[in-house]
Amino acid sequence: MISPWVYEEPRPRLLERSKIIRNVLLVGCVALFVVFWRESHVDFAKLAQGVPRVAGWLVQMLPPDTRGLPEVLAAAFETLAMATIGTLFALVAAVPLSLLAARNISPHPALYYAARGILNLSRGTETLVFALIFTAAIGFGPFTGVLAIAFHMTGAIGKMLADVIEPADPGPMEAAALSGASRLKVLRYALLPDIMPNFIAVALYMWEFSVRTSTVLGIVGAGGIGQTLKNTIDLLDFPKMVTVLAVILLMVGAIDMISDFLRRRTLQDRATDTARVPVRVREKETGRV
Repeated sequence: MISPWVYEEPRPRLLERSKIIRNVLLVGCVALFVVFWRESHVDFAKLAQGVPRVAGWLVQMLPPDTRGLPEVLAAAFETLAMATIGTLFALVAAVPLSLLAARNISPHPALYYAARGILNLSRGTETLVFALIFTAAIGFGPFTGVLAIAFHMTGAIGKMLADVIEPADPGPMEAAALSGASRLKVLRYALLPDIMPNFIAVALYMWEFSVRTSTVLGIVGAGGIGQTLKNTIDLLDFPKMVTVLAVILLMVGAIDMISDFLRRRTLQDRATDTARVPVRVREKETGRV
């Protein structure tokens, strides 16, 4: 059956405001990309000239020099220690800041914006910049790397924890507050159990990230295996350099696997946790008068 209705296609509006804005933004993005391309001095001809040189270095790396392996492993352990202690210091500083930087529980807007500003300043300054500052202030060594990691990770961890706290279910906190619980007890018994799995996952991820970051801090004298790597590059000791790189890759890969396993176990345990559910073990005895 043929429909008696006649449908008319809508006419395209060439001067529609939304289309004009979209096209202007598109042209602006393309122009900005072209400017960025020119400012980056992208030159594939230089890359083609450098590839044979890198290939020659790869040949010189073999066989690896393992004579200094104990020293390399000691430097790797120092790197792991720096990352762990630095992340721990960052957690201690980030937890109270994240409570102030979460909009839903911050006690005052002024404290909220102040905490957000501190976190943005901390995470906006790269670890290498902090390492350069502390190298000039207190000298070379692993403690410089610990401070650099702690100052940068405070902002990164605090921002992620605040983002975990803000979408938390307000129901338990409101119920605890109405029952007369203090603000500290509301946070302890209503908020903390809800965010703890994500809190642990964030801490593990940032610890893994700190390990990866700390492998290069030695380049600026902040201790760890990065200093050993820099020495091999400066001396063009390619056989030892490949040994150092192999240790770095193995360490980072192992930390990544361990962190991923612990994060998954934490979230799975939270999803299947029945330990807090009351279980009837026997019938309650009642006395008769």
